[in-house]
Amino acid sequence: MIFSSSLFLLYFLPIFLLVYHLVSAKFKNWILLLASLFFYSWGAPKFVFVVVGSVIIDFYIINAMHKSQIKKSKLLLLTLSVSINLGLLIYFKYANFFVENLNGLLSSFGANNMKWTSVALPIGISFYTFQTLTYSIDVFRKVHKPLKNPQQYLVYIMMFP
Repeated sequence: MIFSSSLFLLYFLPIFLLVYHLVSAKFKNWILLLASLFFYSWGAPKFVFVVVGSVIIDFYIINAMHKSQIKKSKLLLLTLSVSINLGLLIYFKYANFFVENLNGLLSSFGANNMKWTSVALPIGISFYTFQTLTYSIDVFRKVHKPLKNPQQYLVYIMMFP
């Protein structure tokens, strides 16, 4: 679903806005999260679990980093968070590129190509990655305190608008 599509503008957005404004304040984040997950799933249903899983793992790593009193432990947890997020980005964006070039190099030497199934690219992976990176770095630098529960962090990262 694209923001400028008639499906989004005539159906999804009005229904979302109506439901969002009719529910009480304590359920607004849940409505926003469910609508965001539905919106993302519309375009990339296979990858919603990858994004949600990485966001939840990142939430707990960042909270452990914030609670830690040892500087080296904080730095190690920040490195873990950054590595996981950049690792996913590198894998999804560049795995096909690396394998294709390696196969080109192998074939120039007469070797057999590697068998490889192309990796599809999750929608918005760069956006989600850089958003989680800035959040974890801000918490590390004590610019912001970490959010209290995973649902808040999921809404922050996944919010469709």
